[in-house]
Amino acid sequence: MEKQKSPPDFWTKKETSHHLRSSTKTVERLISNGRIRAFKMGRKVLIYAETVTEENINSIKPKYI
Repeated sequence: MEKQKSPPDFWTKKETSHHLRSSTKTVERLISNGRIRAFKMGRKVLIYAETVTEENINSIKPKYI
């Protein structure tokens, strides 16, 4: 039997900043630097929760899952 993948979790910039205990400006900077992956849906910016890891934020070259 195959294991079904659950859909990826998405966070807003505000939710991500709460998770990281930082400002939304820092989250915007991480997105623009390519540290975390995000996309726009209309006016909202949604961030892939799986890319918000300490390894991606602190490493030279982020590793996306």
